[in-house]
Formats: sequence, C-alpha cells, structure tokens
Amino acid sequence: MKKYLIILVLVASQSAFAQFDYGFDFSKSGTSGYQFLKIGVGAEQIALGDAVTATVDDAAAVFWNPAGLGWLEKRQVIAHYSNWLVGSQHSAIALAFPIKSLHLGFSVISLNVDSFEETTVQEPLGTGRMVDAGDVMVGFAVTRRFTDRLSIGGQVKFVQEKLDDLTFNNVMFDIGTIYFTGFRDLRLAFAFQHFGPDQIFRDQKFKMPLLFRVGAADNLVKNENFRVTAAVDLLHPTDNREWVNWGLELAFLDALALRGGYRMNIDEGNLTLGVGLMSPNVAGFQPK
Repeated sequence: MKKYLIILVLVASQSAFAQFDYGFDFSKSGTSGYQFLKIGVGAEQIALGDAVTATVDDAAAVFWNPAGLGWLEKRQVIAHYSNWLVGSQHSAIALAFPIKSLHLGFSVISLNVDSFEETTVQEPLGTGRMVDAGDVMVGFAVTRRFTDRLSIGGQVKFVQEKLDDLTFNNVMFDIGTIYFTGFRDLRLAFAFQHFGPDQIFRDQKFKMPLLFRVGAADNLVKNENFRVTAAVDLLHPTDNREWVNWGLELAFLDALALRGGYRMNIDEGNLTLGVGLMSPNVAGFQPK
C-alpha cells in the first residue's frame, strides 16, 4: 500500500508541476479565473490559518482536501456565512456521511455581489445602469479509507461566474490523500485543487486557479483532558507566489478549542485566531 501511495503522490505532483509557470520576469497574480474558489470556508479552518490539509476530518474537507472525509464517523452538515469585500456575501454549505466503504460529500459555495452602477471610459461617474454579478460552485466528493492509516478522495465541481450578461461555466476536479505514518500521531497529506480546462473568452484564455497543497500535522500533547495539535501547509498556486500556513489548536475535554494560525509570504491576513465549541448531535447529524 505504501508503494502505491508513493506512486500516486509522484504522478499527481508531476502533473501539477507540469502546469506551473516558472517564469520570473512577471507577476502571476490575476492570471486565472474563478478567484472566489480561493476564499476559505469554515470558521475552524480559517482560525487555524488554513493549515488544514492534514487535519481536516469533517464535512469541511470538501473545501480543502476531500481525503479528510474518510475519517468521518457520522453524518455531518456545516454552514458558513461571511460578509466578504464591500457589497458581497460569501456563503457555503456541505453535507457528508459514510455509506458502506465510502464517504460521500455534497457542497455548495455562493458569492453574491450587490448590484452596482455601470461605469465606462466615457462616463466614469456612472451610466445609471445597474449591473449584477455572482459566482456559484456545486461539488460532489467521494472518498475511501483503504486502511486505518490511508484515505484517498476526489471531487468534481461545477462552477459558474456571472457578470452582467456574461456567464461562464466550467468543470473542475480535486484529489487528495491523508496518510498516518505510525510515528506518534504524525500524518502527511497532499491535495490538488481546481484542476480543469482553460476558460476561453473571445480570443483570450484564462487558466483555472490550480493549487497544490502539501501538509503535515502531529499531536504534540494528547491525553483524556487536553490536546495540542500543530500543523503546517506548503502551498504552490499557478497564479501567485508560494506561501506557508502554520496552525495550532488547544482542545480541552473535547468541549472547547482555542485556535491560532499564521500565514507567511502573503500580503495581508497573516495572523488568525478563533475559539470553538464542540456541538452535540442533532437528529443524527453533527452541526458545525
């Protein structure tokens, strides 16, 4: 099984880096479409500085690493809402559950933008015409836990961007794995997100926001009453420079969690903090 895991990682890595542009003469920022897919989902994950490739083990895995669904033991639903940039709202919902030897996940992400007035070169102060915009993603994930140490998952996503009378549609794919090494509680993981065909508009091509994530996590302290988990993610996007995410969680009695994170080599939003309360089951579901 280890041999097959190594082969899978090498093949996925080679495919990912084959699409990466290693030019150093210009910035890659803004060279891909569907940027709303980069917005983090889940209060727990964001509080950990997005360093969750190896730790995510609930329904939120569909947004970070689909392999995380393999460690889900019961049905779970999560909901997320935030006021994003001025005049926009970001929301998401995910449902995940085990069924026989598989774990399934369904998800929706929506970015709604309030109507705004159109401006042109001739009328920079506004034409009086209102413009609508918004993005949506619908995803379906399947994950299998092959052993008590290894899970592999994949996801297909249908995405749409709308700006006024222009609408763009595409299909993307995610794949990921989580592997418990057997040394302490150390686990290693990778995820390959937003892989799909280029979007063509008139004579221009827009690449997908391809992202390759490699993560590791370990429980530094773990007993019946207290747990300290540290995590780190290395990220390589196609349309920006690489960066590193660090996360730390202190959990008490499986009831209260203090979380913090730090994102290195990004322009803003470096430090993250959060507090979490573990919720009981409701009608067989665990809400988060």
